[in-house]
Amino acid sequence: MLEPHEEWFETVQVGEKRLRHMSKFLRKDFVVAKDHLEEQWPVWTREQRLKFAGAFSARAELNDDDQRVLDFLMDNGDPEIWCTIALSVARHRDRNRATEFLLKRVKEDGGPLSNYYQALGMLPTQECVPVLKAALLNHRREVELHPSLQSWGDRFFYLDYLSCSATLFKITGLEEYRANIEGMLLHPDEAIRKMIRMVASSSNISLS
Repeated sequence: MLEPHEEWFETVQVGEKRLRHMSKFLRKDFVVAKDHLEEQWPVWTREQRLKFAGAFSARAELNDDDQRVLDFLMDNGDPEIWCTIALSVARHRDRNRATEFLLKRVKEDGGPLSNYYQALGMLPTQECVPVLKAALLNHRREVELHPSLQSWGDRFFYLDYLSCSATLFKITGLEEYRANIEGMLLHPDEAIRKMIRMVASSSNISLS
């Protein structure tokens, strides 16, 4: 049996460069049947499940087999797997199911949540706003309680706050949410300032 990194990932030669650990799901001809996944899932270790979810998340366009696999992962995953496939969920053909799933994760999972916010930004609907506004209040409190990055985990408080603000700005167009991001550009911590610019760039938000 192939190791997890060999089963779902490969080394690709692009010109003179060898790109390692590339997901096989980047190839349209690579297919995994839901039946195979259902058979293997109970015997896979947690690491193997995460390896598969990580590789699968690289699929840009979902075919019929991918849809069935995605449904399986949504039904049988855990918070870490769901966070990994969040952007894939945003490509689900049933937009209502995708939106409901992502909003449920925001309400019930402990975090980090930035992947879910980015995914909801790909499905911009007004029904997301009340949940996102409530989440933003919690993120703001966490940021206030952690004025600097004292540990690696502290960065997720800021990333969630910034990502939630970016998605609310994308959905509502209200300046107050862009101001949340821009207002932190004066933060004394360079790592946080870099994070702000990264979130703004990935969300196509212009900062002055």
